[in-house]
Amino acid sequence: MSTFNIKLKHDELLTIGGYTGYICMFLGVFMVLPILVAIICHDAQRYINAFTFSAIITFIIGSLAYVYCKNNKTVHLSLKGSLIFVMGIWGVVAFFAALPFFISGDLNLIDAFFESMSGITTTGYSMYPPCDFNYSIGLWRSLIQWLGGLGIIFLLLVLVPSSMSMKRLFFAEGRTEQMTPNIKHTNIIFVKVYLIITAFAILLYLIAGLDVYDATCYAFTSIATGGFSVDSSSVGNFQSPFIQLITIILMLIGSTNFIIFYKIYKREVSNLFKDIEVRSMAILVIIATIIVSFNLYMNNYYGHDILTIMRHSLFQVVSTISSTGFQSMDISYWPSLSITILILLMFAGGSICSTAGGIKLYNIAILFKSIWWQTEEMLLPKNTIFKRKINHAAKEKEISNREIKEILIYVLAYVMIFILSTFVISIYYNNFEYACFLSAASIGNIGIGSLVSSSMPIFIKILLILEFWVGRIGIWPLLLSMVYLINMGKNKIESFEEH
Repeated sequence: MSTFNIKLKHDELLTIGGYTGYICMFLGVFMVLPILVAIICHDAQRYINAFTFSAIITFIIGSLAYVYCKNNKTVHLSLKGSLIFVMGIWGVVAFFAALPFFISGDLNLIDAFFESMSGITTTGYSMYPPCDFNYSIGLWRSLIQWLGGLGIIFLLLVLVPSSMSMKRLFFAEGRTEQMTPNIKHTNIIFVKVYLIITAFAILLYLIAGLDVYDATCYAFTSIATGGFSVDSSSVGNFQSPFIQLITIILMLIGSTNFIIFYKIYKREVSNLFKDIEVRSMAILVIIATIIVSFNLYMNNYYGHDILTIMRHSLFQVVSTISSTGFQSMDISYWPSLSITILILLMFAGGSICSTAGGIKLYNIAILFKSIWWQTEEMLLPKNTIFKRKINHAAKEKEISNREIKEILIYVLAYVMIFILSTFVISIYYNNFEYACFLSAASIGNIGIGSLVSSSMPIFIKILLILEFWVGRIGIWPLLLSMVYLINMGKNKIESFEEH
């Protein structure tokens, strides 16, 4: 028998089932909001029925799972259990969140799951054709992106009592930093910051002239860096530069490490502008905007109006690096250099402990700094003690060789998944540039560009769903889940052969 055994204990499985039930019950209650909106705004009866049935189904199944799996004995999830739970819960939530799209008759089952996974992972690609959505559907799409931006595990850790499993679940969802030593306290602060920023976003849109419904939906998707829109033209229908400026500010806020806002609240701002992520974001946005603007100007876009060019360039650069995916203009006709810059920004993504996707600025910055550090170290005497330090989250931090190794493996795995996906998509579409853009946008949870439709092959839809999934939860839960399944099958085969 293999000595490498990561089989979960029965009590751990019960704990996972109980947590899953807890989340499903909350999601079922949350569906009451679009039901109320559907009634108030006079949506068609089929939408009221769809959300009502979905809420009942989700809540009942969640209650049954919680009651069946409830265990009086306190069980702490191991790291492997936490990673597998994180991998699975996003799929479960996406399935139940897809029910209104399916039961209403708007989408078939696979398209509904695609829409839901794209929403909950804050990707933003849609199976709906360009249209002005019913109020309940539009709100639900925005709500699931807002919940996805917050994070399912974050929500769970706020709701459930404190336990030793909290820290493992916290880190298993890709949160690598804490605001306070106590995980539950950190989660509560995070949720408070998220709510305050959301309220601030709604207020800004109201001041800009949007009605309450549009202001709320766009605030949800901007802060979550999701990109779903309640009308057919994203924010391109807003001709007001003021609304586009507000959206740029909100996308930057959503893609900034939330610990930064906590430090500002605590008035610990002395080293914030030295933060490696803040500086990286500023440098990338400025350089990318200048290059894209120059490229558009030289190709005679927008009548050589430099202010219009700069505005649209800045908007698309921020929308891409924040992994939001909003479009102020149709970028499908932009020159190749501008598209290439956007693809590169898709890989970078936003900050860790933010709502943005991608590899994350912290990892990218450490990777490039490690090249510099290694070069410097080679020029020093052999026994010299060399310390690698950065400024991050208002404090100085030393980077170990182990952390650099983990980041390198993470980035390599990320790129390998991108390459594999690009290869498969290019087989189906025979368009390498399209395949690169779609794959990078999907795993980066960006959803920019009108690249998907319900007519796509089912296999490609499933592939993109998996990319959304992996892009949101990170590489490690996927790798551990694969190792878990492979070794489980291997152990069963070895056990069968021994008998």
